[in-house]
Amino acid sequence: MIPRKRRRKDFASVEKEQKEFHGLYNQGATCYLNSVLQVLFMTTEIHNSLDQNSDTDKELRNLFEKLETEPCRTVDITNSFDITDVHQQRDAAECLEMILHKVSPQASQVFKGQLKYSTTCTKGHNLNTETNPFLTLPLSLKDANNSTFSVERGFDNVFRTKSFIRDNLVYCEQCGKKTEANRECEMLEFPRILVLLLKRFDFDNNTMSHFKSDRTVVMPHTLQRQNKKYKLCGIVNHMGSLKGGHYTATILSKEDNTWYKFNDSHVRKLEEQPFANSQTYNSSTAYLLVYRECTSSTNILKKPLCIALIVCGGLLIVILAVILSTLNLS
Repeated sequence: MIPRKRRRKDFASVEKEQKEFHGLYNQGATCYLNSVLQVLFMTTEIHNSLDQNSDTDKELRNLFEKLETEPCRTVDITNSFDITDVHQQRDAAECLEMILHKVSPQASQVFKGQLKYSTTCTKGHNLNTETNPFLTLPLSLKDANNSTFSVERGFDNVFRTKSFIRDNLVYCEQCGKKTEANRECEMLEFPRILVLLLKRFDFDNNTMSHFKSDRTVVMPHTLQRQNKKYKLCGIVNHMGSLKGGHYTATILSKEDNTWYKFNDSHVRKLEEQPFANSQTYNSSTAYLLVYRECTSSTNILKKPLCIALIVCGGLLIVILAVILSTLNLS
């Protein structure tokens, strides 16, 4: 018989083993791919959506299964997604979009949202309505006047009313002339996983050249839009310049609620955990922000409540039927 103390120790070691994460080997300059793949691996919502009949989905599933037990190579992934030059560094945001476009629609649906833009003149005439699906939502860092950029304000600015005035009037057919107008933006379809792209790589119209912004961004622990709430669960970081650099990923584990740093084949627990002492987190390297939809306690209670009401209603009907039959017999 195993002594009680020994059993507790064995259980603790098994528990620790289950929380061990594994890295991905760099083929040359594939740190951008490794960072994105680790984000997808830790985004368990996509796992059950992978299609068995899709070759790209199968490769992702195979990789995810191997990552559960050991560090992995990504040769099969680069072949499956037609990445031919593994020594050329590519953009992590473009890589994520490329993967989500090549996997099955049901897998990419986890990241898919939809925006609706409506433009009306000052008299209320509808000038234009369009809907735009998105997989990542870009936030410009150029318009920020402060030394730091607030992600929360930047996200809210996406939905801020834009006015067409003065030299920027629009033509209204019903008014028969150019007139002032407003454009509204609303989220028609909320993604389960919301990815914000911080536009660090941009174009300067004054110098007519591309540049990289190293502005510090302030990330909120949670984001809210209407009744939908999201919590930050992953960050893809870029260190370096416009011409080159290195990507890593900082990801929250759902298993032990702990943040880990994924740097190619090296994975370690962060000594200073984000949001441990504050509801914001600052970074000058964050590039992609991954927010997970929070499960509402109200939604959790909806189904049991409906079931309870149906059961109670059924019991009342039975009781009434018994009472009526008794009265008829008497």
